[in-house]
Amino acid sequence: PTPPAAAPTGGLPRAPTAAGGRKPRILIVDDSEMTARIIEADLVSKGFEVHVADTADKATKIILKKQTRPDLVLLDVRMPNVNGEQFCRFIKSNSLFKGIKVLLCSGENVEELQRICREAGADGYIPKDAVMGNLVAKELMPTGNE
Repeated sequence: PTPPAAAPTGGLPRAPTAAGGRKPRILIVDDSEMTARIIEADLVSKGFEVHVADTADKATKIILKKQTRPDLVLLDVRMPNVNGEQFCRFIKSNSLFKGIKVLLCSGENVEELQRICREAGADGYIPKDAVMGNLVAKELMPTGNE
């Protein structure tokens, strides 16, 4: 089988309109509040509706509510209790969550991240250093307002 695809490292594009004319929803699941908030701010600035959870239990509650059900879950692999690999398997095996895409995000090396992604049934992966590096680089870019 072909390995899962890496998501583009240039960040997600500006949000298209989702079904019903609403903004696409992304759920960030990461036990690092700082990491989650940095990614959240970037995605909100691109027009996405973003929700954040620091555990699989909190994420499940967000997914189950129709008004907060995400189109995409950006899921940290290394979390306490239920890790990202386990939670991805849960999402992908549950018919209630059909149609939700899952991208795994981790500081693991790419080969390890590909393996985890493939075994968990994720739709793709984003190396955490690429996500954070892109966001930091964007913040350091001159705006021309100096």
